[in-house]
Amino acid sequence: MEAESERLDQEAWEPRGQEEEEDKEGGPTPAYVSQATELITQALRDEKAGAYAAALQGYRDGVHILLQGVPGDPSPARREGVKKKAAEYLKRAEEILHRHLSKVPP
Repeated sequence: MEAESERLDQEAWEPRGQEEEEDKEGGPTPAYVSQATELITQALRDEKAGAYAAALQGYRDGVHILLQGVPGDPSPARREGVKKKAAEYLKRAEEILHRHLSKVPP
């Protein structure tokens, strides 16, 4: 239970380390990262509020956007960071599904 509440206090990921690298090259953060960050931030809020169905959908949508955008990203460092975070948020979505929504009829 402690680990779950600790995860709920996390903020959505933003590619700060990779963003600095891209800024040196003159490139902005890609739109796919910004779009996914908005969805995942809302999913975190929904999860914290107990709106698990909305959180699940937000994580799914955010991960989908990350996975669609990552192949075309020119930054190898950001691609790796995005893949790791996508896996983390997919795991959170699975946890919500199993812990909070598996007993709800479709």
